[in-house]
Amino acid sequence: MKKGIAILCLTSILFGNATAQECLAIGDKGSDVVALKERLQELRYIGQGPLSVQFTEKTAEAVRLFQRENGISETGKADEETLAKLFSENAIAKPFPTMPPLMEQRIKTEPDWPERDEQGFLTEKKESTTPTDAHEYFYENDEEGLWIYLSQRLQIEINRYEDPSIPLVWFETEILTAGDEMFRTAMTDEAHPGKKFQYPYVIAKNEKFVLGFTDDFYANRMADKETVGIIIRNGQIISRETYQKSGHHLPNLDMMAQYADGRLAVYRCNEKTAEELQSENAVNVFSFGPILIRDGKINELVYSYYRSIEPRHALGMIEPNHYLLISVEGRTKESRGTMLQRVAEMMQAKGVKEALNLDGGNT
Repeated sequence: MKKGIAILCLTSILFGNATAQECLAIGDKGSDVVALKERLQELRYIGQGPLSVQFTEKTAEAVRLFQRENGISETGKADEETLAKLFSENAIAKPFPTMPPLMEQRIKTEPDWPERDEQGFLTEKKESTTPTDAHEYFYENDEEGLWIYLSQRLQIEINRYEDPSIPLVWFETEILTAGDEMFRTAMTDEAHPGKKFQYPYVIAKNEKFVLGFTDDFYANRMADKETVGIIIRNGQIISRETYQKSGHHLPNLDMMAQYADGRLAVYRCNEKTAEELQSENAVNVFSFGPILIRDGKINELVYSYYRSIEPRHALGMIEPNHYLLISVEGRTKESRGTMLQRVAEMMQAKGVKEALNLDGGNT
């Protein structure tokens, strides 16, 4: 049907029966108009639903919107140039509507920074003789919402923001690592996952973590005898069981793999097996989902699904060894929570290239 439209216009031009601008316009009807509308619908210029055989004013408006986004004169007529672009692989779809910008409110006093190197890490102590002599810098300002940790191999800066008009409170945690510094995981009982539970802050304190946050809650799914997802911890496969198809339920068990070279990479739940990830030397694999950002692009699922207002928690990579953690408070008078679209757009605006949604309600 798509080829039929192109041939119809080309035939008209070759035989002089009609000009290119008269290929398809208001008043025309038939299967060619339906094919045109199907392609416009595929590119989001026409909403979902049944399509009539008539080229109406609404059809012309959809064509004009397509022409505008694709740099074509806005005639509202499906001429040769418009149809060639419309059915090409590089046709630009109608952009998804973005969330209204947040009215960020906060007071921030610049800390008295210690001596740092060009990357922002603490400079080495002159008297230091071994790596174990590395010093540390802490800054805490609960009132203004700023917390900083620095060493020679680790930078962590947590900023609290709020928008009272929603209301919304969220935390942005920027993490940079150097050398062999990397995320590591801890459980209350590694020999019996899903059997013993503890508050995350207790685990973090016992493990002496500088920064601790919950991951994918896989032990809860294991304890409840649910599908767990592909789980790898410290290079060892804990679970191979995942969904055969990637859907839009929560969690859909999309994955994030952590590698020793500082990379984080996201995959659909059925894209790789546990053995494949292990053979690629994934140190940890987290399964929750959905994917929020991949190769710098937002997952289109968040524009149609995951629209409930909830607490949110997501981890992303800006580049290897440079990460962003966003945590959104919710279900309180001070902070309602937000949709996953908001979180994805916040992370993309910060330059995140790979990001996965983690559990938000119990983070």
